[in-house]
Amino acid sequence: MFEWIYHRYWLHRPWLPPQMFTAHTLVHHQLCKHEDTFHVTEEEQEEALSFQWWGGPILVSLNCIPWAIVALLTRGTGYPGWTVVATIGATIFVYYIAYEGLHHLMHKPQVPWIENAGFFQFIKKHHRLHHVYMGKNFNVVLPLADLLLGTLVLNDPQPARLTEPAAKQVARRHSRWGRRLRAEATGLAETSSPPDSLVSPPES
Repeated sequence: MFEWIYHRYWLHRPWLPPQMFTAHTLVHHQLCKHEDTFHVTEEEQEEALSFQWWGGPILVSLNCIPWAIVALLTRGTGYPGWTVVATIGATIFVYYIAYEGLHHLMHKPQVPWIENAGFFQFIKKHHRLHHVYMGKNFNVVLPLADLLLGTLVLNDPQPARLTEPAAKQVARRHSRWGRRLRAEATGLAETSSPPDSLVSPPES
């Protein structure tokens, strides 16, 4: 359930920190949009394939905070509060690793024995549909919340289509790759301009 909430209301909403929304919705979803771009084939597409390094620790911490409060409130009662906190933290961390690993393989196949498994093929199709319909199929590892909350889509009623060129332009307005291209273009423009010493002064 937390994965569904996190994906829908954090990765697809411009809340704090805004880097998560920018990287996921404005970069990753634009560069890996339809069938022709879902698989990563260009270096530019790899930029937002994974979360920022601090994503995992924040997710684990957010899930552990309520249980840590319970542990503090129940000290001396025999309730194994900190054991519960550690167990939940470890579970969320393993789930996060599964999320990152499976998501990476969906977009950049590298381990055939995993990718050929029937369950992987199912969740890969599930995630591919999310890239077409961003308001559907928020789960990546286990789509139970999508089923329970009415956001599950099993098939695309529309024929396959190509990613429009404007999608890459949207990504480049927000990506590090785009900033680098603009910096290089600015540098070339400055290089092609005549040096100041060769510019004629205005006539008085």
